[in-house]
Amino acid sequence: MAFAASLAELHAEASCPLCLDYLRDPVTIACGHNFCLHCIQQCWEDLQHILPCPVCLHHCPDRNFRRNTQLCHVTGFVRQLPGGARSKRKLQDERPLCEKHNQVPALFCEKDLELLCPQCKASSDHQDHPLTPIEQAAARHRKKLKSYIEPLKKQVEDAEKGLKMQVSKLFQLRWKVENRRYKLVSLSLSLSLSLSLSLPFSLTAPFPSPHPQPCSHSVSKKKKKKKKKKKRGHLGDSVS
Repeated sequence: MAFAASLAELHAEASCPLCLDYLRDPVTIACGHNFCLHCIQQCWEDLQHILPCPVCLHHCPDRNFRRNTQLCHVTGFVRQLPGGARSKRKLQDERPLCEKHNQVPALFCEKDLELLCPQCKASSDHQDHPLTPIEQAAARHRKKLKSYIEPLKKQVEDAEKGLKMQVSKLFQLRWKVENRRYKLVSLSLSLSLSLSLSLPFSLTAPFPSPHPQPCSHSVSKKKKKKKKKKKRGHLGDSVS
């Protein structure tokens, strides 16, 4: 991983920030950044007094470019390394060009929120607008987005915790319902079993008669009357 990162960094150092291809006839401007001679000349073609660096916006005093012969040799060496067969078209697809001037955007307009190439900076549309290099603007806006994302992450975590609590309560309620249902089913089965066991004894008990039965007191009175009649009968027989 470290070798791959170092190799990618080496390829980037050997590339022009404007055309994104390998440096051709590289020159160094006053701030120390390197460009293809043709690219920097085209970038400053319509500029007169203010010559900003396309990368850091440093104001260069003149168009005196210092040819960098050593960097030219290094670029030729980097071309032979793995991953060196990079086409200009592929790199430009990764970073779109300015539609007006067909140059790689290097600036960000904070007011209009637009990417600008160095020639766009000199136009009247963006005069007196705060401009920053793309890398600095990207870092600042990434930090701003991160400050927005952190509270959202906290809200998502709280929502997930609340959802878990609700699901847990739902399962607990479901368990209580199932447990109550089980108890009711068990009670119903127990009652049914008790009724089935007590049913034969109820069948052996005598059924009530449809006709009313005389009470014992009236029966005893009738017996006494019969005895008295019999005694009277015997007394009559003896007198005769």
